[in-house]
Amino acid sequence: DDLLEVRKTKSFAYTEVSKYPAVQRDLALLLNADISYAQIRKAVTGLNIAQLQTIKLFDIFESDKLGAGKKSMAVNFTFMDSSKTLTDKEIDEMMGKIIAASEKQLGAEIRK
Repeated sequence: DDLLEVRKTKSFAYTEVSKYPAVQRDLALLLNADISYAQIRKAVTGLNIAQLQTIKLFDIFESDKLGAGKKSMAVNFTFMDSSKTLTDKEIDEMMGKIIAASEKQLGAEIRK
C-alpha cells in the first residue's frame, strides 16, 4: 500500500539504456599535495567532452617516494556515445585532451 501511495504522489522519468557500450579508462596523476579532486573535475569538465559520462576518484596515494609535497590521485573516466560505439582512436583523443588539461592547468605528471 505504501508503494501505491508513493506512486500517486511522485512522478518517475525513465531513460532508455544505450545500445552502445561504455568504455572506462584510468589515469594516475602525480600532483602537488594542495591540488584537490574538485580541481581535477573542474579542469576535465571544462573541456566539454560530450561522450564523458562520469569522472570518479578511486585512489589517493601519498609517500615520500613520490617527492616532497606530492601525491598521486587515480581517476576513472567513463565514455559513451548514444549513437555509436566509440573507437580506441576516439577514446585516445579524448584522453589526450584530459591529459593535456591536467598537465597545463594542474601541473600534473602522468604516472605510468
